[in-house]
Amino acid sequence: MIKDILSEIHPDLPIEGSRREEFTRRAFEMLPRLHKPRILDIGCSQGGPTLELAKLSQGEIVGIDIHQPRLDEFSERTKQAGFSDCIKVVNCSMFHMDFPEESFDVLWAEGSIFVSARLWACFSFMKEVILARESKIRYRSARA
Repeated sequence: MIKDILSEIHPDLPIEGSRREEFTRRAFEMLPRLHKPRILDIGCSQGGPTLELAKLSQGEIVGIDIHQPRLDEFSERTKQAGFSDCIKVVNCSMFHMDFPEESFDVLWAEGSIFVSARLWACFSFMKEVILARESKIRYRSARA
C-alpha cells in the first residue's frame, strides 16, 4: 500500500498553479525544437505539467506515477482538456519502467527526480534505454 504522507500533512496544498505552468513552459523552451516529440513524464501526479506539455509540444505523452487517486484525477482532467488522444496515463514506478529502446525523445521529471536516491541510476537507464539516440538529458530542479 502506498501512503500519501504529503496529502495527509497538507490536504489543501495545491499541487498545480500558474507558477508551475510557467516553469514548465520556460523549461520546455530550453529544449531543442522537436516535431511532435514523444515525451515520458515521470511522476506526473495530477498532470498539470503534462497537460501544459501537451499544449506546447503537440506530441505524444505517457505520464507515469504510483499514486492511483492522482492518476484518476489526471485521467479525468485529460479527457476534459481534450487530450485523451495524445496523453496516456499509466500507474508505474520510475524504478520499474519497461519501455522499448528509443521510445521517447524527451524525459520530463519535474515532480519526481528530486526525490530519487538513485538519481544517477535513473539517468543512466533513461539515457541508454529509453531516449532516442539524438536526444539530450537536461536537468534543472524546480526547487532551485
